[in-house]
Amino acid sequence: AEMMKQAKLIQDEIKKARYEGESGGVRVVVNGEMDVIDLRIPPELPAQRIESAVKEAVNKTLRAAKQDMAGKMSKLTGGLKLPGM
Repeated sequence: AEMMKQAKLIQDEIKKARYEGESGGVRVVVNGEMDVIDLRIPPELPAQRIESAVKEAVNKTLRAAKQDMAGKMSKLTGGLKLPGM
């Protein structure tokens, strides 16, 4: 029962989480459910650089989010690797 309570707290914490990443002036913010909630592209960024800068910023942000969530889940499981988590 205690583990379920802790899991619910971590799940709520993850939903509220915000992660930011930046590359080439492009800034991306995602929430804990991996939805992009903000994307800023500087108007002076050359068109040929937009695609690569957006991809890199999104990938950096998602990696940071996954790493943070893995750390939170590790606390819950005591370091055990559970399938699907």
